[in-house]
Amino acid sequence: MSITTTRLAAPLALAAALPFLTWCQRPPEPAAPANPAPSPTVVLDSTLNRAALLAALTEAGTALADGQTRDAALTGRTVSVRLPFGCGGETNVVGEAGGLPRLARNEDGSLTLTVTPEDLSASALVPATREGAVDKWEAVEGFWIARPWSSLDVCPTSAAQPASAPDPTPSPAQTADKTPAEGKTLEAKTVETVASPPVVQPERSVGLAAVFETGGSRLGRRQGQAYVHVIRGEKGVAPTPAPGGYALRLEGRLTAFADGKAVHCVQKDAESRPVCVAALRLDRLAFEDGATGALLSEWRPR
Repeated sequence: MSITTTRLAAPLALAAALPFLTWCQRPPEPAAPANPAPSPTVVLDSTLNRAALLAALTEAGTALADGQTRDAALTGRTVSVRLPFGCGGETNVVGEAGGLPRLARNEDGSLTLTVTPEDLSASALVPATREGAVDKWEAVEGFWIARPWSSLDVCPTSAAQPASAPDPTPSPAQTADKTPAEGKTLEAKTVETVASPPVVQPERSVGLAAVFETGGSRLGRRQGQAYVHVIRGEKGVAPTPAPGGYALRLEGRLTAFADGKAVHCVQKDAESRPVCVAALRLDRLAFEDGATGALLSEWRPR
């Protein structure tokens, strides 16, 4: 090989090797971590509806019955609970109807939606504080959640709808061969049967305890009096209950009892269902149409 050829081959070989040498001198790329860090979890301050509140109250009751400690952080959570009632028309409630919304027919034929809070200030459901702050709350008003086994915030489809009033006049077959006195007795019994609404005995095992601090604002306070809305018919005609019933709306924010928890439960004995209530700063109470949600009347206690 000539000297000229050797001189040309060396630079060409070096030029060809430069990319390989450059690649060898690159710093190694960092390896991907075996366990990448998880994305941060965003916790939303969601409002508790009927289903969520019932779940929290049921869990608290179960923990008490099982002798366990429950430390769910509920204080400060907002609440908007819808309690349907009057699903089958007017009803008679056994005993006092404190804390339960009800639909009643008045003597003049009008309808009344009403709820009278139950006084829970002296109840075992409201524990006293250890530091002498027993008078921290001037009033504690209870509202019970009927049908706590259901998370529906509307009337169930199985609820009987108000039937049209049958003709109270006895049929010819009923009055056949009856004396005038017997016929009048039968007619009176028929009218009484038609006019009497069914009797119910709602379960009171879960609810909300609306608390009002001593020295707090009295603007809009009912002082334990009933919340009432009257529905009157047009042109003297008695109104018909809404096909979808009605609903009581309770809105506010959960606060803490003396034990530092938003939910407090008591149990009579091991064979009884625990009774649980959540402490609520009530901001709004309203009556709504059960099917459409249309507002009928509202109060803002604070």
